[in-house]
Amino acid sequence: MTCEPTRLEMFLTRIVFFLCGKSVYQDFSDRLPLQGTEKVLDFGCGMGTVAYYVARRLPQGHLVCLDISQRRLSACRRTLRRFRNVSFLCVEASELPRDSFDVIYCHFVLHDIPPGDLETVIPWLAESLKPGGVFVIREPLNEAEALRGIKRLTEHSGLLLKTSRITHVPLMGNAVESIFAKNTAREV
Repeated sequence: MTCEPTRLEMFLTRIVFFLCGKSVYQDFSDRLPLQGTEKVLDFGCGMGTVAYYVARRLPQGHLVCLDISQRRLSACRRTLRRFRNVSFLCVEASELPRDSFDVIYCHFVLHDIPPGDLETVIPWLAESLKPGGVFVIREPLNEAEALRGIKRLTEHSGLLLKTSRITHVPLMGNAVESIFAKNTAREV
């Protein structure tokens, strides 16, 4: 089921992007473990607020922006219209190919997905990572129950927590940023 944002939500996101883009979105992008050649998935790309900064960091790489909202994906296309290293998908996580991405990131997305849906989304995202790939999330700290579920599901999906920190995000409050890695060895 697709939940399209209201015009007000779109407008407010655009305002935050213009007023606080560097301190909110670029700050997160700058901490992603990128060398510039990776294939990266922005899961729940929204209007492309983080993707704008990530695309700039991938001169020889490729960014795939995925959202289930056509309205948000259209806005993302406009935000990223000058970049040639970006493609756009309006699909479910289950339609992603296996072992495809070096990095997958989610910025304030997973806590909004119902727990039952997360039980399929996170394993699919883990399957979409290449061995040794990383899964990076930034989620609101006040969503403690959702965070526990996300952590449990990432561990059950074979992703290992590498680092985690609490940070303050302007206009959004305190957040947890975590980096998980996909094991490079297949379990026997």
